[in-house]
Amino acid sequence: MARTVKHPEVRRAELVGAARSLFFERGYDATSVDEIIARAGVSKGAFYYYFPSKGAVLEALAEQMAEEAAVNIRPILTDDTLNGFERLQQFLRLNQRLKAEQAPETLALFEALFHPQNLALHHHVFTRVSRVMNPIMATILQQGMDDGSFLPGDPLAIAEVLLGISSTTHEAVAGLVGADSEEAFKAAAAAFQRRWLTQGVIADRILGLPEGSTEFVEPGFAEAFFAGWRQARAQRSTTRGNFAEDVDRF
Repeated sequence: MARTVKHPEVRRAELVGAARSLFFERGYDATSVDEIIARAGVSKGAFYYYFPSKGAVLEALAEQMAEEAAVNIRPILTDDTLNGFERLQQFLRLNQRLKAEQAPETLALFEALFHPQNLALHHHVFTRVSRVMNPIMATILQQGMDDGSFLPGDPLAIAEVLLGISSTTHEAVAGLVGADSEEAFKAAAAAFQRRWLTQGVIADRILGLPEGSTEFVEPGFAEAFFAGWRQARAQRSTTRGNFAEDVDRF
C-alpha cells in the first residue's frame, strides 16, 4: 500500500489536534509523547521533526487557541460605533466570557503550567499567546490614542506591558489550582481578585483613565472559572478512592 504523504502543515495540525484531545482527557503530565504519536498515527521521527518536545506541542496548542479567540475579538476592532475606551471594555468583557466558556478545556489542558516544576513552560506558553494578542491590543490602544481616550504613547510597547501584567498572576492561579480545601480555595480566590483589581489600577494609570475604569476580571470570576474543574477533580478523587477501597476489599 502506498504511503500517504501529507502537507507538513496538515501533519503538524494533526499532531496538535491529537495532543489537544489527549491533554483534555488525561491532562498534560499524564500524557506521553508515544500516546500523542499513536493518536495522530505518525512515527516518532515525524513527531520530532515538527516538535522538539511535548512542551513545544503545548506551546503550539496555546497559540492555536489564542488565534481561535482572536477570530471572535476582531469584529470589535472594526465596529466604527466604538471609541478606543469602549473597544477596550468590550475586548476585556469578551475575553472574560470566552475564558469562562472554555474553562473546563483550558484548565484540563493548562493546569500543569501552574505546577512549580513547569514555570519555564508557563513562560514559553505565555510568549506564544502574546504573539497573537499583543497586535490586537496595540490596535485598540492606537485607536484610543487617536480619539483621545488614552494618553499618547507607543501602542505596541504599552500593549506588551498591559498584557504582560497577566503573567504576574502565576502564583495567584497556582494557589487556586493547588487549594486542598474550601477554605484554602476561598483565600486563594480573594488573593486572585485583589491581584487583578490592582492590575486594573495600574492599567488605568498607564492609559490616563480614572481609577476603576479598567476591569480585567469581574467579582467572582475565579470561583466561576474553577467551578466545573473543581467538581470534576472531586469526582475523580472519589472514583480513585472507591477503586482503592475495592482493591483493599479484594
